[in-house]
Amino acid sequence: MARAVILSTDEQRGWDIRQALGASDVDTLQVYTTSHALLHGLSANTDISPDILVVDENCAPMPMWDLVREVASRTPALAILVVLADPAPEDFAAALDNGARGVVRYPLSYEEVSSRVENAVAWSASVKQAVQKRSENETAVLGGRLVAIASSKGGAGSSSVALHLGLETARSRPGDRVVVVDLDLQKPDLSILLDIPRYRDITDLLPVVEELTPRHLQDVVHEHASGLSLLLGPQHGERGELVTEFAARQILGMLVSRSDVVIVDVGSVMGEANSVAVEMADEVIVCATPDVLSLRGVQRITELWSRLSIRDGGPVKALLNKVDKKSDLQPETARRIVTVPTLSTSIPHEFASLELAVNRRDPELAGAAWSSRIEDLGIEMSLIPSHSLDDRSSRPRFRSASRSTRTETAPDASDVAAAAPAQPDSRAATTGRSRFRSDRGAVSIEAVGITALFALFTAIAFQVLLVGVTAIFASNAANEGARAAAVGASASHAAHSHTPQGWRDGLQVRESPGRVSVELSTPLLVPTTEGFDLTIPASAGVVKEPY
Repeated sequence: MARAVILSTDEQRGWDIRQALGASDVDTLQVYTTSHALLHGLSANTDISPDILVVDENCAPMPMWDLVREVASRTPALAILVVLADPAPEDFAAALDNGARGVVRYPLSYEEVSSRVENAVAWSASVKQAVQKRSENETAVLGGRLVAIASSKGGAGSSSVALHLGLETARSRPGDRVVVVDLDLQKPDLSILLDIPRYRDITDLLPVVEELTPRHLQDVVHEHASGLSLLLGPQHGERGELVTEFAARQILGMLVSRSDVVIVDVGSVMGEANSVAVEMADEVIVCATPDVLSLRGVQRITELWSRLSIRDGGPVKALLNKVDKKSDLQPETARRIVTVPTLSTSIPHEFASLELAVNRRDPELAGAAWSSRIEDLGIEMSLIPSHSLDDRSSRPRFRSASRSTRTETAPDASDVAAAAPAQPDSRAATTGRSRFRSDRGAVSIEAVGITALFALFTAIAFQVLLVGVTAIFASNAANEGARAAAVGASASHAAHSHTPQGWRDGLQVRESPGRVSVELSTPLLVPTTEGFDLTIPASAGVVKEPY
């Protein structure tokens, strides 16, 4: 029995199509209500592939002919039938141009449906026999992956995480199209973080949203030098209210169908547009900081989605951001507070580097630690391919490389061992002893060198200390000599008597009218010539005391 899937947003028409297919001995596997759900359903159920796809003219958010062309180009063996109320001649031409196998008039008639189904099933069977089956790793995926990143409260970091996650994903997947959408409509920040001139934003798509085409998206999406594509939020926050639920569904649906990865920053305030992003997302990440208010915010926002049936039962995970060892709540405690699963990867609190990156509008300044943790996050979310063991083994550490070099310098050791099996043990022991002796000698030389350097630095420091002490003694001797001269006593005797014994031999005192000058030699740890002596001068004025 042939198998079919149906796409129709009208419940009654979908039921009529299903009944007509059942009358023609066709088993309906699934009835989809959105083009986004259809694309992901076709890519997910690779074990059970349908023979026929019936597309009703009441389909959303993608236009009917764009969806037909997209599916036909990705899965050429799937026969596509289009249901139209009043097909015109140009509709038959459009069906042929976009890859559909036939047009069925609504209301449906048994004869027409049976004839179209029979021809479509025969064509699909012949194509499947002619086309070689692709391996599991080469199977084309219909539609990209949509990831929504929200904040439990303001300042939790969803914008920074979304931007850097997009940059790392684009860097690791150069052949894929990665798009970051700024749906934090009241306060969009991506253009500021990347220093992008805001020529176009999402509001420029609103006049053509009902007839949205890939060309319209291409004119608005900004292509960054890093390879990342960006759809910016409105320049003025009040214009964010113009992005309705229908507009957001149309735009995101088109982006997902034309991209490999779409990352949406939905912020912390829920409106029509970002609620649609949360509903359509394959995975939702809620950023939270390790504090009670933010962790409780995760519970509040997920309960809000559940009450509004926005995200009822879909995968939602929490991401701990700004984690610091000095924080009161550590990741282990925070994971017990939140009610949703938590990603094992946590983002460290790199305030200095992130502040520099934001102020200078250059994400590359965020630092290697931040980029490495974002890469780990992408690997855990299956957005970035993980590093294989072969890649790690191709970059040996220094010790392993040196060991391999030593092994390669003696290639004939194994041959000698094979020729004389009784000698390897003794030779190995001799080699081990010689290596131990050489290592021991190297350690001894290093110890002697370090000791000598330490002694040299200590001597220099002590000599500098002696110079300072000598300057103090010289100043004191000059002051005492000046006091003695002021009362008519001997300035030289006073200076010598107030100078320590070890410095008296190098003390010279000269008296001049109104001043006593002193020169004091600094003791040297290493004797030098007389011309190289360190002599410290000092002087003091003489104030004559009245008798």
